[in-house]
Amino acid sequence: MLIKSSSRVAVLDLTHGGAIIACKLAKLAESAAGVDVYGTLGPEELAALENDGIKVSRDPLKASDFDIIVAPVHLDPGYPTLKEAIDNKLPVLSHHAAVGQILSVYDLKGKTIIEITGTKAKTSTATLLADILSRQKRVVSHTSRGVEDWGTGKTIKKGLSITPASILPALDAVIEARIEPDILVFEISLGGTGHADIGVITTIANDYKIANNTKMASEAKRQMILDAKPTSSLVINNDALRYFGACRRDIKLISFTDSVNASCNVYYEDISSEGGTIAYYLGRKKGRIIIRENPDYDITSYKTAFVCATAIALAMDIDGETIERAIGGFRGAQGRMRKISFEGRTLIDNSNSGLDIRTAEKALEFSKRQGERIVMVLGEEAKEVCEGLPPAEVKRFIEKHRDELSALVLVGERMRPLVSDDIYYAGDLQKGLELAKELTRKNDIILSCVKCFR
Repeated sequence: MLIKSSSRVAVLDLTHGGAIIACKLAKLAESAAGVDVYGTLGPEELAALENDGIKVSRDPLKASDFDIIVAPVHLDPGYPTLKEAIDNKLPVLSHHAAVGQILSVYDLKGKTIIEITGTKAKTSTATLLADILSRQKRVVSHTSRGVEDWGTGKTIKKGLSITPASILPALDAVIEARIEPDILVFEISLGGTGHADIGVITTIANDYKIANNTKMASEAKRQMILDAKPTSSLVINNDALRYFGACRRDIKLISFTDSVNASCNVYYEDISSEGGTIAYYLGRKKGRIIIRENPDYDITSYKTAFVCATAIALAMDIDGETIERAIGGFRGAQGRMRKISFEGRTLIDNSNSGLDIRTAEKALEFSKRQGERIVMVLGEEAKEVCEGLPPAEVKRFIEKHRDELSALVLVGERMRPLVSDDIYYAGDLQKGLELAKELTRKNDIILSCVKCFR
């Protein structure tokens, strides 16, 4: 363990999980300090950290005053404390790696840890996987949906993000509830902690820049591979393997793809809105899993989740019949292209934290197959989602698709300049849905595409 009882540690960025990490390290190291890089914590929150013995500052601290600097992968490398540490070759740990070190003091004996990262399909993969595994094991998952006990169907805790630090309060909640799961499934943004028994990269497609545009998000996700425990397993999308190149030899690798590619261990022989077939070849295990059309959601929107969850389940020695039954009983995840009845209307629910313009356009195409009259709710709850939905992209969407919609409701303060005589505005998702209901009549389609945590 790099962090020792004699270490003086500074944690940068208290907004995105740093406060949690600082509190944990204050009990493990000689001292812990925290820097509120973005100035988002209120006086009460800062005072609470001080009461826990953590020195807090909104100004950069001198790196040479510490033995270790802990910084998130998305922090600007030019931030003074971080830059000083890098220039002087002081140890710098990512938030992910720090959480991995903190996890080493938890008693996780006999429990399998699965960490899932990727650009898309994290929540749907984790949700479907937990359902599959819970048919044979006691499973707890932490995703953007909350901390869920699949043995009882209860949500243990809500309101956590998917920053790496959120693993810690999620695990604390499981311990407090006196639950003893066989398997813990964690959805994590931008990489893994290095503590997983099975690390997963769903996809790196639609890559984007982080750290003040100095690196790509895929570089952060690659740490899932670089930091993996020896003898652990990795389940990696073929697009990531092609991009990253050679993989490690001291881990077990299972490759999958959401296209037709027989060079992977798990792949599609065919996939369409009418169904598909997943083929798998893992050592002596081989077979096929049939996916059938489902009226509750667009199955092509879940193609990555289906094949990825299948690959992970097979790595856990779950048989193909159990996997196929679970997929057959799957009804879609909240906010992921789910089709439900809504007061006499049909609601296509595609409001989630991973929404972008591409998935909004795909949702519109799916909605057009369900009926002729569509009222769309589009935008962001920016206070909840860091990256938001760029207004420039929304503007281009409107220019391209406005004629395909009977009405359009925009959500989020940044969308106000795009409102016009025939485009409505709502402050949040719930108000947007209420307005859409007023603008529709029985059997109409309401398409919900708001970037938000739910």
